[in-house]
Amino acid sequence: METVYNRPRLNVISWLSYFFTGGLVSTLGIVIGPVATAFNKDPAFIGLMFSLMNIGLFLPIMISGILMRKFDLGKQLITGSVITILTCIALFVMPSITLFGIGVFLIGATAGLMMSIGSYLVVRINDDPKKRSANLIFTDFFFALSGMTLSLVLGFLFKHGASWLAMYGIMGTLSVLMILLCVGQKFPTVAQPEKVAKSEREAKEPWGFAAYVLCFALFAFVFSELVFTLWMPSWLHEHFDLDTDKAAIYITTYWMVKAIGLFLNQFTVRFVKLRTFLFASAIIGLISLFVVTHNENTTLVMIAVGLFGFCNSGMFSGLMSYGSLQVKNSPPTLTSALLTTASVGTLIFASFSSFIYREYGLFWALNIATVSYVLLVLAVIIAGVRSKAEKIHREMAA
Repeated sequence: METVYNRPRLNVISWLSYFFTGGLVSTLGIVIGPVATAFNKDPAFIGLMFSLMNIGLFLPIMISGILMRKFDLGKQLITGSVITILTCIALFVMPSITLFGIGVFLIGATAGLMMSIGSYLVVRINDDPKKRSANLIFTDFFFALSGMTLSLVLGFLFKHGASWLAMYGIMGTLSVLMILLCVGQKFPTVAQPEKVAKSEREAKEPWGFAAYVLCFALFAFVFSELVFTLWMPSWLHEHFDLDTDKAAIYITTYWMVKAIGLFLNQFTVRFVKLRTFLFASAIIGLISLFVVTHNENTTLVMIAVGLFGFCNSGMFSGLMSYGSLQVKNSPPTLTSALLTTASVGTLIFASFSSFIYREYGLFWALNIATVSYVLLVLAVIIAGVRSKAEKIHREMAA
C-alpha cells in the first residue's frame, strides 16, 4: 500500500508546511511595526495580540495525535488552507483590530496543523533512522528559508509603502498552493496505538532525568529564538536608527545563515557526537547573542547575528534527537512531550516579552532572549552529564 504514495509530492507538502509556519512566526518582528501604525496601537499591545496566533498554533499541536487518527491528513490540510484563504479575504475587506485578532488565531491554528502533519509525514515516509534525521533537518531548512525570504520581501514592501496586509496576502497565496498539492494526493493513515503494549514498554523503560531536562531545553531555545526575532528589528530601529528595510536585512541574515547551517548540518551530525555538537553550539550561540544585544558597532552586530543563526541551525532538531535517544525504544509519547514543551515557548513568547516591553522597556524585552539562552546552556550541560544515550548506544553496538 505504501507504493501508491507519491513520496516526492508528500515531501514537498512537508516542506511547504514548514515554510508556511516559518513565514508566519519568523516575520512577526517585521510585521509588528506596520500593524501597530495601522491601528494606532503600541507595539506591546500588538505583541499581545499575536499571542492569539500562538495559542492557535499551540492547540492543534496539542491534539495532533487525535486529529490525525480521526481525520484524513489531506482533508485537514485542505480545510485549514481554505480557512486561511477566507480569513485573509476578510482581513482585506474589513481590516479591524477585532478581526485581526480572530484572523491571526485562525491562521495560527492552520500553521499548527500544517507543522504537525508535515513532521509526521517526514517520519512516516522515511523508515531508515539516518535518512529520517537528515530529512527532518532538511525539512526544518524550509522554516529558516521562509524567515530569510519573507523578511527580506516584507522589509522591501513596507519600506515602499505597502500595507501590513501584504503579509496575509502571502499567507493566502501559500494556502492556495497547499490545496493544489493536496488535491488528488493519497496520504498515509495513522494507525491506532496499541495501548497495552505501549504502557508495558514505557513502564519497563523510564525516560530518565535527561529527557525531562531536554524538554525544558527545547522550551528555552524556542522561546529565546522567537523573542529575538520579534524585538530585534525594533531594537535596531530604536538603538541604531535603522530604517525598516535595513533592520529587516539583519533578520534576513539570521535566517539565511540558519538555512545554510541546516543544509550543512544534515551531514555534520553524522560525524560529530550529538552531545558535543549541542554543547558547542549553545556556548557559541550565547556569546553571539550577548554581542548582539550589548554592542554599538553595527558591523559586529551583523556578524554576531549570522553566527547566532548558524549555531541555532541544528539546535531544535538536535535537542529533539538527543531527547529521543534517552530510551532504547523511543515511544511516541516522548516525541510528543518534547514537541509540546517546545510549543509552550511559542505560546508565551509574545505575551511575556510584550509585558516586559511595557513594564521595563525594549532593552529588557530583547534581553529576555539572553536570559532564556543562559538557561538553555545550563540545560544542555545538565542533560549531557545525566544522559543515558551514550550508554544505550554502546549496549546496542556491542
